[in-house]
Amino acid sequence: MKIAEVRASAHSRPLEDEVVVRLGIGANVKRDFVLVKITTDDGQVGYGEAHHGQNPTAVAEMVEKGLGSLILGDDPLDSEGIWAKLNRQQIFTHGMGAGSVIALSGIDIALWDLKGKIMGQPVYRLLGGAHKKIRAYAGGVSLGFQPVEALEREVAGLLEQGYTAIKLRVGDTPRNDAERVGHIRKTFGDELDIAVDAATRYDLMDLPEVLAYCEANRVYWLEEPFTPDNIAAYRELRQRTAIPIAAGENHYTRQAFRELFEARAISICQADCTKAGGISELKKIADMAAAWHIPTAPHTSFSVFGAAANVHLLCAIANGLIYEADVAKINPFRTDLATAPLEVRDGYIEPNDAPGLGLEIDETMLEAYPGIPGPCYIPGG
Repeated sequence: MKIAEVRASAHSRPLEDEVVVRLGIGANVKRDFVLVKITTDDGQVGYGEAHHGQNPTAVAEMVEKGLGSLILGDDPLDSEGIWAKLNRQQIFTHGMGAGSVIALSGIDIALWDLKGKIMGQPVYRLLGGAHKKIRAYAGGVSLGFQPVEALEREVAGLLEQGYTAIKLRVGDTPRNDAERVGHIRKTFGDELDIAVDAATRYDLMDLPEVLAYCEANRVYWLEEPFTPDNIAAYRELRQRTAIPIAAGENHYTRQAFRELFEARAISICQADCTKAGGISELKKIADMAAAWHIPTAPHTSFSVFGAAANVHLLCAIANGLIYEADVAKINPFRTDLATAPLEVRDGYIEPNDAPGLGLEIDETMLEAYPGIPGPCYIPGG
């Protein structure tokens, strides 16, 4: 059995202004998704997702014409060998940096889906895990910058669905952030876990005000306050507060996480399966985090594939903390792509037990969503 074809396609769903979410990184004006599809010479198919990288058509071309062309004829069960080969050829030297890691991530996820189907086992079994119900929090592209009354209504709706943990978007101004977080804490009480995500928009000068509102409102974690390269600032922040510091969605491969862990820069590891190297690399990163007594809460992605990959990983790692659910009002790649998508029920999610990632895919629905080049977040929007 050999890999006969590697295909990738970009898909986008533009968003009407009334459902645009405004975050620290900008206004989310479209939902992007990059599908990876690997087919063997005997017709078996594995699906994966590569992060859109704020240019989905470019990522799709990188997957198919770049990395994918190098593994035609390879053994699809040799996911470790394929990962090492592509790492050597496209990441360590003469590659496109983070873009190559993103492309490799989608290929690796598809290989795990394919491997599970070939062997008749769900991915979590192949990883050494068991079927589990995993606590979920309401995150993804939601709970953005808006008046406190509108934010309160959105949170109330999520609590009615059974969520007991949410993630608010901060990184607006420390004063506006404090007002929103304080209002939600006061309105819904101490039983609700409230994480906050600054999307790298703070700096050290903001810390007095930021730490004041985080500590006063007992936030569950403070996520990505600084740019990913500013490890010194992360380390200083951890020394100044007992609030857990979370990061990792913009770090790539285990080498970057080794630096974070050695610097004692973060309290919670948020590696992204569709960005940091796929299921193979996320398992290694999570195990390495466990050696530093750091829990892992994988960053979510933009489709049912990234969601399933995270759930299977959380079923197989000893230090899994919580699952991030994308609760955006519109995301057809989460809701319509699979005939039986994974769903959060009463605040928990669990994997499908079918082989691979456990998903039955309706590829025809993607015809309505051709890829739109360019970024999905518009600064100042």
